[in-house]
Amino acid sequence: MKEEYTTGESWNSAAIAGLVMASLTIAAELVAALCGKVNGFLGGFLAFLAWAGKLVACAMMFRYLMRKFHSSFSGVDYPAMQRYGLKLALFSSLVVAAYSLVNILVINPGTLDEITDVFRTSYSSMMDSNAEAALEKMLPKMPVYMGIGTFIYCFLWGWLYSTIFARSIAPDNPFSETEDTIDNQ
Repeated sequence: MKEEYTTGESWNSAAIAGLVMASLTIAAELVAALCGKVNGFLGGFLAFLAWAGKLVACAMMFRYLMRKFHSSFSGVDYPAMQRYGLKLALFSSLVVAAYSLVNILVINPGTLDEITDVFRTSYSSMMDSNAEAALEKMLPKMPVYMGIGTFIYCFLWGWLYSTIFARSIAPDNPFSETEDTIDNQ
């Protein structure tokens, strides 16, 4: 028998599903990082395949988790599914952004130095002393910018998945008699 849908159950389920989604995303990021270690065209091609595979795997996992939620509770309609998907996206984005910060600051601290070196060599001919001074002020905050960027990137993908899958899992029924559609005659 299905449990009745409540907001608390929605938050609890979304938190657990968000951890699952984040784990899959982080694992796919690690695979992409390993593929990126290969030099040349093959490395770039493998990194692209890993990125595309991550998107497909995350989409399939997101749909699975939303379907599982829909089948576990009764009374779940399209708006509830949309909100659940956004909660799932929020939790998984927070975990992935936190991992991104830990990865840049603790696990691979040399990554930030590599990024700044590439940035400096790429744009050194176009930078004057004012631009270099602005870059020096921005560099200590770069991990924060990258973490916020990762959060926004992951949340937007989750919002997109939520919008697409909620409509197919719990479609609106325009002929159902709910409080919003009953005419008071």
